[in-house]
Amino acid sequence: MLYRLLMHQSSVHETLHALLAPGSRAVLACATAFLLCLALCPFAIAWLKRLKVRERTEKTPIEDADLRRRIESKSGTPTMGGLVLVGSVLLACVLWCDPASYSVRVVILSVVALGLLGVADDVLKLRGEGHRDRGLKIRHKLAYQAVVGAAIGLLLWGRVGSLSAAGALPSMARLLSGAGAWATPLFVAWAVVVVWAMSNGTNVTDGLDGMLAGLTPLTAVVLGGACWAAGSPTLAARLGIAHAPGAGELTVFCAALSGACLGFLWYNRYPARVFMGDTGALAIGGGLATAALAAQMVPLLALAGLVFVVEIGSSFLQIAWFKTWGRRILPIAPLHHIFQKQGLAEPRIVHGFYLWGALAALLGLNLMCL
Repeated sequence: MLYRLLMHQSSVHETLHALLAPGSRAVLACATAFLLCLALCPFAIAWLKRLKVRERTEKTPIEDADLRRRIESKSGTPTMGGLVLVGSVLLACVLWCDPASYSVRVVILSVVALGLLGVADDVLKLRGEGHRDRGLKIRHKLAYQAVVGAAIGLLLWGRVGSLSAAGALPSMARLLSGAGAWATPLFVAWAVVVVWAMSNGTNVTDGLDGMLAGLTPLTAVVLGGACWAAGSPTLAARLGIAHAPGAGELTVFCAALSGACLGFLWYNRYPARVFMGDTGALAIGGGLATAALAAQMVPLLALAGLVFVVEIGSSFLQIAWFKTWGRRILPIAPLHHIFQKQGLAEPRIVHGFYLWGALAALLGLNLMCL
């Protein structure tokens, strides 16, 4: 919306032309999403309380009695605050993104689709319906995510497949350059895996007050910088990465996501006044995964978002090991519950994860600049 207005005005006022650059609009999108989320959350919290949309943490399947008591103490906190977070991101993108950008449209589709999955899961949990009164069955969620991931893969392959021979940074599109007829189904399968891993990774990470909202900006900023570089032929050649036309617009999305999460963090930090729920957590992971697929930056996302990968990896390892050997390999999963079980204060755990997230983000920047 504002992008088109600036495009029209820049032909008359040259001083406005600089605002058309993705970097400038990224800053504006970040500020817009931050202020929107900061301003709307108090009204959303009051609205959620009136509707009695409150977290039922007593339904959390935790066997450890002491840990269960700590989690149950949060019962009654308003949830589904992800509606405000996702809404702020989408509105900032509408205002500052180029509406003709194919990559941004695909990312927004992913955010909305997985956000709707989160809404359905949250509503079922609140009503005490679904599998064991805890929302959707895992296999149903995974099936829906697979459909979304496959759709994303099909929509993106026509764009990224032609870029497979360029750049030095490893990418699945580049590895599939000689796969012939198998390239498309293999890339679609890869997209499903990436969407699965990242959306569930962010969802699992959203288990402590402020953890996901604080870690997401670190990952999104690094990914946004990589998208900016990939969208510029000069920068891409200098850094040895594939040039992805249009990827620069994804910088605006990543900035909007960072700003919205920072605004939400003000109310989600310990002790949380509102939870984002699956509504926000699944949408965040889907947006990051799709942006990385569009810009061929999945390896960088895996490193910059290493906390998300480790969190979902610990849960997957625990489940797989138990189903195979009939016993647990970890005391409890996901990883942050191990520290809770040891009796560490929640803010201390979250701040520790922030430090690891910052280190992972710096390593991601280093990978891009090799």
